[in-house]
Order: sequence, then C-alpha cells, then structure tokens
Amino acid sequence: MVGDDLSAVNAIGIAVHNLVKGLHQMRSLYADASLRNTLSAEAVAGQCLHAPVSVYRQSTAQGTLMGKTFPKNSLFVLNIGAASQLSGGRSLVFMEESWSGCPASAWVPAMLEGVWRRSLR
Repeated sequence: MVGDDLSAVNAIGIAVHNLVKGLHQMRSLYADASLRNTLSAEAVAGQCLHAPVSVYRQSTAQGTLMGKTFPKNSLFVLNIGAASQLSGGRSLVFMEESWSGCPASAWVPAMLEGVWRRSLR
C-alpha cells in the first residue's frame, strides 16, 4: 500500500491510534444518556476527531520564518495537536488547508457519524 515509504507507515499508525482515541471518546459520550439523545452525529464526529500531537515537515528550500533564516532541508515540528484545539483549529486535524492534507479528511468524519447513527438504533 505504501511501498517502502516508512513515513507513510508511521502516519497510518498515528492515524489509527487517533481513530481509536475518538471511538473511546464516542463511547463516553454515548454513556451519558442526556448527551446521547441531544447530540447530532455531526457534532459527535466533530468532538471525536483528534489531530496527531505533532507532525514533521522538511523544507524543500531555504526560507525565513519569524525573521530567522533557515536552510533547505530544515526539519520542523508542528504541534498541531494543541493547535487543533484552539478556536478555528479544526482544519488542522487533517491539515486540510495545506499541501500535505490527509486523504481521509472526508471519510473519517463520515465513518464516525455512521458509527454514532448505528449506535442509536
């Protein structure tokens, strides 16, 4: 599926871990009868999405960031887990607004919504 791309293998492992974390959170929401009967599937899915704690990105060219010059191939650690919890940070869960957006950005929320709907039957 990913050939010899070890970064992709790592990303899949992190994604599965975050999905399990979301399903555990969904179980907690379901256990509260007052929440269970008032939350929409979309709201539950939104609450159960989790970004990785951090992601690594390597620059393809020299650049400047916050007044400091960095060389080509610099490694950056983006703390998107904390940032995704801030107001307006939802798009960071899947890095949807970047070149490295996750291809699962549509089907993971849809799957979580489906799990919630089925649990209510």
